[in-house]
Amino acid sequence: MTTFSKKTRLLSGLLSGNTARTGPFTVTVDVTRRCNLKCPGCRYHSENVRIPAPGDPNIQDMDQEMFGRLCKELKAYGTETMVLLGEGEPFVHPGLVDLVAAAKDAGFEVILYTNGTLLDESRLRALVALSLDVLKVSMWASSEEEYERNDPGASPANFTRTVNSLKDLARIKAEQESSLPSVVLHRPISRDNYRSVEAMPGIAHETGADQLSFSPVKTRKGHLAFMALSPGEEGALRITLMKMKSDLRALSLQSNIDQTLLRYRIGEAVWEKMPCYIGWIHARIKTDGTVMPCNPCNLPVGSLRENTFEEIWNGPALREFRGRTITHEGLVEVGRNCECGFCCHTGQNLRVHKVFKWCSSLRRASQAGKASSVP
Repeated sequence: MTTFSKKTRLLSGLLSGNTARTGPFTVTVDVTRRCNLKCPGCRYHSENVRIPAPGDPNIQDMDQEMFGRLCKELKAYGTETMVLLGEGEPFVHPGLVDLVAAAKDAGFEVILYTNGTLLDESRLRALVALSLDVLKVSMWASSEEEYERNDPGASPANFTRTVNSLKDLARIKAEQESSLPSVVLHRPISRDNYRSVEAMPGIAHETGADQLSFSPVKTRKGHLAFMALSPGEEGALRITLMKMKSDLRALSLQSNIDQTLLRYRIGEAVWEKMPCYIGWIHARIKTDGTVMPCNPCNLPVGSLRENTFEEIWNGPALREFRGRTITHEGLVEVGRNCECGFCCHTGQNLRVHKVFKWCSSLRRASQAGKASSVP
């Protein structure tokens, strides 16, 4: 949990203009570029759109030695949470369990994203033994039939395989008397699957999951516009999600429904509504060590092959990014080159903004008072 001292240092840095006075709260690490699926909304492997990522494409997997150095640096910098995912499927990385172990040994809360298709008994037992904090499983469908409609090139048996693996995980956790990893079922919502959202609580209950998570599908600057909900469909979805909240309480299941509704309410053009503070609280590390503020912003700010993370975190590129995105004009300009639509950090940004705008207003008023009192 973020301490009051760290929040104070964050605010102090924000008021300075562009220099961070605390490390990132969360760091997301791409452990591999490879994947065993071609999910329809994926920006890297989908048949519908492929957007090149920064960095060296020849480096497919995160180097374990580099990862170990990064863990030490980030822990010294006060980072609390590490998210492991990838341009592809993390379990394709042959040393993924070792990466999880290194992150846990460093003391991070570790969240692992997966499509769930490569989970097996040995991997599940390893994750339980390591006390992985959160296993977040992407589920585009609620049945084999819907899976096949959403991803015609993949085997519909993947759906049942994932469900059965999660049941196995619940069994192993019970055997080991462990509550970890907490399991989150994540549903990206598209025009092809929004009608079956109401089936997700039943799947969560069946598999022993702890939480449901939802997100609007990103249109990738219009390339996937055919997957987006119409205004009428979005309205119907909102009603479904609101009704679902009571069902989840009855099942003792947590969810991010309030955050999902917020993202729909703000809309896809989030940069028109509020500033972005991601450059102060988060960093994204690609498999080759390229550092970015976040994944939708394909703007490299440094490389771990050339500099330490500390040098990059307050280096000129990231300071310039912070200075631009904290203003409306700068964020709109950045948004032309980034995929900020339906930003997944909207909730965090809003929480920071509520405090920062109040403190910055007080500072401006104080400075104006001092100037007017000068004879």
